[in-house]
Amino acid sequence: MWNCSASDLHARVLAGACSVEQIVAATLEHISRREPDVRAWSWLDADGALAAARRQDRDGAHGPLSGVVVGLKDIIDTADMPTAYGAALYRDHRPLRDAALVTRLRRAGAIILGKTVTTEFAYAAPGPTRNPHDAAHTPGGSSSGSAAAVAAGMAGLAISSQTGGSTIRPAAFCGVIGFKPTLGLVDSSGMKALAPSSDTVGWHARSVADIALAFAVLADGPAPARVGSPIRIAWFPGPHAAEASSAAAAALEQVRRTLQKHGMQFAAPDIEAADVARLGECNSLIMAVEAAHSLEPEYHRYCERLAAPTQRLIETGRAVPVERYRKALEFVEQCRAGFDAAMTNGGFDALLSFSAPGIAPAVADGTGNSLFNRPWSMLGAPCLGLPCGFSAGLPLGVQLVARRGADLALLELGGEVERLLQQDLHIPA
Repeated sequence: MWNCSASDLHARVLAGACSVEQIVAATLEHISRREPDVRAWSWLDADGALAAARRQDRDGAHGPLSGVVVGLKDIIDTADMPTAYGAALYRDHRPLRDAALVTRLRRAGAIILGKTVTTEFAYAAPGPTRNPHDAAHTPGGSSSGSAAAVAAGMAGLAISSQTGGSTIRPAAFCGVIGFKPTLGLVDSSGMKALAPSSDTVGWHARSVADIALAFAVLADGPAPARVGSPIRIAWFPGPHAAEASSAAAAALEQVRRTLQKHGMQFAAPDIEAADVARLGECNSLIMAVEAAHSLEPEYHRYCERLAAPTQRLIETGRAVPVERYRKALEFVEQCRAGFDAAMTNGGFDALLSFSAPGIAPAVADGTGNSLFNRPWSMLGAPCLGLPCGFSAGLPLGVQLVARRGADLALLELGGEVERLLQQDLHIPA
């Protein structure tokens, strides 16, 4: 059961083909085999998950996520489990209440299995998690444990977050689906803030259908939407395309050729590469300034207990002039409107680009570069990361980006792209 999609297991529960307890028990047994090597979990509540499963089976009140085993990135508050934010100084912290999204998941019948490893405060200092495909390599960050848990079959769904590239990049490195919805579409109250102007709840799963299953529970709108016919995609490798590996560049081109073969149209969007590059720079600047504010209490009282990358981020943000920060925000707002207009006026259903520079780097080299994610995060646009092959035994991915509010249309298109890649490129389901 641990190798089945969340959608499949949910359907089995509704059909009476298996119990929720059987799914949880099988998942826990699998975790006992994989977790010593992958180390995706910062807290595992096996007893609580089994008890919740038994109650659900006994009551027979199945919801839209019954049978779905969920991991939560450890920046998301839970009243019944510790929430450490990836930081040693919060090791024994127990929030008073669940985050809003946790309440929704529980009410929908999801079984919360535990907390997944995050980098410190969802920034850069890595935790112990390793890539399930090769333990010498990173799973990415900051949602390290979330992507790794799904890739290793230890959760059907894992909640993550993205401020720069923390959902899409780990999805690429671990070979799973990653989704970052439109900024503000999912209630993030109860999630530790890093940079509120771009902090976004995200999630990882094994299929686009699983992503959509969670979207129906977590998102506040928008109205149902459909992609156009024929499908029209903006081809935009981006201003940093030269920094992608040859394997990543070949994979992106192969995806384009595959989709063109099936009738999807490609064209260059009316987007200035220089503006996209500047957006990435704005993401770094704004993140530093807002992190300095969000983490001021921790920096003021416990500076010496923070990891070096976190200290540097805060100190960088404290040194940024207010006027420079204000101008960066103004530029971002202009670009948000301009991107939405370019996608709409060009008749584009989505934009296709890199999701990461290449395969996951070695653990010693950090969690990877987010330069292909930061501009889209800053725009607040929905992003969908899809596996597209392997290089040297490690996964490669691409991402689709849509205008703000077009989340459901993006998931519809993503499901079709996923099907075609599995069919033509033999990407594992």
